[in-house]
Amino acid sequence: MEERKDLNFDEEKEELISFLDSRDNRHMALATSHDDRVQARMILVASEGLDIYFFTWKHSRKFKQIEKNPRVALCKDTIQIEGTAEILGSLSDKKIGKFTDIMRRKYPDAIKKWEQRPGMVLLRIKPVLAVNGASSNGDSYIDYLDLANQKAYSEKWAYH
Repeated sequence: MEERKDLNFDEEKEELISFLDSRDNRHMALATSHDDRVQARMILVASEGLDIYFFTWKHSRKFKQIEKNPRVALCKDTIQIEGTAEILGSLSDKKIGKFTDIMRRKYPDAIKKWEQRPGMVLLRIKPVLAVNGASSNGDSYIDYLDLANQKAYSEKWAYH
């Protein structure tokens, strides 16, 4: 069995987009870090294409960590995503309304509840790498979707 095999980048990218769009994919674990402190918590997510959106209070630990270090990681089931977070602005700001609407379409009640509260902000994560565990003929592989370099490949990680 091969140690590494190339995968079709466009097919793997579409699979990731389908995963992100899934109604089952409401929550993901978000990891942030700053000053040797790493924290993870569940967040409510929505997506458009590969862009992942979430909102939080601007005084939260995750927001303060992202301000200092925008590199983040997300995890759900066997999917791990590394990316860069961008602070878009206040959840109620009309200038970012098209992005807030992405969240509103998936979670109208949550947006209605939180958008008028002072200090609620919308963030976007731009993924650069997605990793998924996979199996083939009894061997264990990890599939990599390198979005920065537009490559997809699978590497054997366990031998049975």
